[in-house]
Parts: sequence; C-alpha cells; structure tokens
Amino acid sequence: MAAARALAARRLLRVPGPAIARAFTAGAFSLPRTAAPAVLCRHFSGHPDFAPQSNIAGAEDNKVQDMLKQLVSENKVVLFMKGNPDMPQCGFSRAVAQALADEGFSDYAYVDVLKYPEVREGVKKFSDWPTIPQLYVDAEFIGGCDIVMQMHKEGELSKILPKAKESA
Repeated sequence: MAAARALAARRLLRVPGPAIARAFTAGAFSLPRTAAPAVLCRHFSGHPDFAPQSNIAGAEDNKVQDMLKQLVSENKVVLFMKGNPDMPQCGFSRAVAQALADEGFSDYAYVDVLKYPEVREGVKKFSDWPTIPQLYVDAEFIGGCDIVMQMHKEGELSKILPKAKESA
C-alpha cells in the first residue's frame, strides 16, 4: 500500500524515486530544494493607476483646511487625537491627554480623527506634522506626543496652559 502511494506521488510530482522515498521517511513531506536565483528583481510601474492615493473620496482640501483654521482659532486649546480623552484609542493620544490631566487642564476641545478621515489627513497638512496627536494652544501648534511630553516633563506645558485659561 505504501509503495503504491509512493509510486503515485512519484508520477504526479515527477520526482526521482530515491528523493520521494527520503521525503516520506523524513517524517514530513518535502520536495528537494533547488538553488534560488542569485538576484531577485521587483519592478514597480510608473503608471498613474498604481500611484498612492488617498482613501478619502472627493474631500475638498480647502474646505477642510478652512474648517480646521476656524476650529483652532475659536478654541483656546484643541487636541486632535485618536479616540477621546476618556477612552483614547492610541498610546500616544493617551499620553497627551494624561499630560493635560496631570496639569489640571480639562477644559479643551478634542477631535477624534478616527471618526473623520478627512480631518485626519487634513490636520497633517494644516500643521505640516505627519503624526497624531497634535496639540494647539491659542491657535498655535505646540507639537505631537514627544514634544508635549517633553514640555510636560520640563514644566513648560504648565506655563502655556494657564495663559490659555486666563484668556478664555
């Protein structure tokens, strides 16, 4: 019975007899290895159909930028984050929200960029900063997680936030 299976496998795979016998006696079926090519090439097409595209269908960039400008100018402190301060969806967003809470500052506007993909992309262009979260105080871009955490650690954040409270 085993010899019949080996013969059938040999016919299907067109592998010489001893190789198929070694494969079955090794415990797991494996074909003899062939040498890999010395150089592997991958060609990318320059055709525009294959160019990176945004997931946002038809979002008007100017409209989003105007909305962001209005939002930042009308609120003293704005945090663009993933999730919300009570339930952040990202460790970096959690860290910035916690830094604001540690400073005793809870009166700020936030935008959950996961709910609004056009804002998620638009705020990156608005600030010329590639990552989320982003903190704005008095319509000025303060920075992302690393900068805000460094400011918090050095006590600079506690100097900026009271000014925003006073001018509110």
